[in-house]
Amino acid sequence: MSTRTESEPNHGRRFVLAPNIAPDWRQTMLIFAGISTVCLGIALVCTWYGLWPVLPFAGIEVTALGWALYKSARRSLDREVIHVVDNAVVVEKGCGRVEERFEMDRTWTDVQLRRRSRRWDETQLVLRSSEQSLIIGAFLDADERRSLERALRACIGPMARWGDEAPVARTETNEPGRPWVPGLTANVGEKS
Repeated sequence: MSTRTESEPNHGRRFVLAPNIAPDWRQTMLIFAGISTVCLGIALVCTWYGLWPVLPFAGIEVTALGWALYKSARRSLDREVIHVVDNAVVVEKGCGRVEERFEMDRTWTDVQLRRRSRRWDETQLVLRSSEQSLIIGAFLDADERRSLERALRACIGPMARWGDEAPVARTETNEPGRPWVPGLTANVGEKS
């Protein structure tokens, strides 16, 4: 996986997620041409000597290899781009172009790293905002998901985590050991 984080001119951040598949389309075609030439060359030599059943199997083999290389090269175009700008979190997903676009309110979006119940150490990175829940970085490994989660938490959703942590320490109290909240008639923990 390759992740690129950039600062945008309007004080936002952009995270670009892509699978780590090295060869591009040109390299894939050169690999396919080289392997196909060798395989079909051997099959033609065998056919010349009367072993004609080798040729159909070589054709099937070259076709399967072409299909697998195509799928691999196509997967290398997968991208997830997360824009964190102003008051919005925009996630764009696609293969070579934007196919899906999701927009969430930055303040109320929560970043969650969930454990999958049926897998030993498998996790999912989820952006959640009101009724909307979106899984991101499905092709990342566990360490990369944790790293992305920390980076996203640093710039997304302070209000989404409200109440998840320990209570805020109060500086004023009217009785020892009891918190006091200005403007309320009863102390916290007292029955009204």
